[in-house]
Amino acid sequence: MMKKHTLMTYIAVVMTITALTGCGSVDEPNQNTETQTETKEEMVIENEEVKEEQPTVSEEASIEISDASDSTADDKIYEQFINDELNLDGKTFSEIFSFMQEDFNMDPTTFYYDVDEDGKDELLVTTMFYGYNIYDVRDGELVLLDCGDGTAAACGVYEGNGHVYVSHSDFSHAGRKMLTLTRYDQNGNVTETITINAEYWDSEEDVYDENSDFTYNGQKITMQEYEEYMNSYVFIDPDSEKARPAP
Repeated sequence: MMKKHTLMTYIAVVMTITALTGCGSVDEPNQNTETQTETKEEMVIENEEVKEEQPTVSEEASIEISDASDSTADDKIYEQFINDELNLDGKTFSEIFSFMQEDFNMDPTTFYYDVDEDGKDELLVTTMFYGYNIYDVRDGELVLLDCGDGTAAACGVYEGNGHVYVSHSDFSHAGRKMLTLTRYDQNGNVTETITINAEYWDSEEDVYDENSDFTYNGQKITMQEYEEYMNSYVFIDPDSEKARPAP
């Protein structure tokens, strides 16, 4: 009976101590609280860093509005040029393209297209056998980006390989089909040049065949490769899907 009484007394003492102190030391709850606080602070900091890295909806909208404003400002400059209200190198639009009426009895066609992949359209003016005159606006000033250099270097625009290229071509003379594609950046700098040529000087029918000379960037290729390269680029004209009519 004495041993049983002692055991019961020991159990009672242990239960009393446990009730007073809990499952751990008195310091542990405070440590847990501090750890949770630190974790919350770290999460807040991380969330703030993420917010700083990602633009807000209002910032994205501001960027879009800014781009739209720039495009509108550029269009106004192009319209002033077309309406002879703005000179380029001392000449008005009508003076520059007077030969269209004199030589072909027609007015040039104008349209907009993003030639240099800067998100803003450039002004393209058709000139029949000489291809396009391509105008850009940089720092609020109208500039001539590129143009044709006679019938042996007519200026055009092609799209292919995910990019837009200004072309100079000679497709109207016998014995050759010559094409040079030039990619510009928004500052008018050349970033890429591609040449795709077919030469068949001895052909009586003035058409190429498998015995003709084909080159891609100066390297010999087959007729099949030549045609595959040519078919991978799409010519851009005023009726193209992404072209925008100009006044």
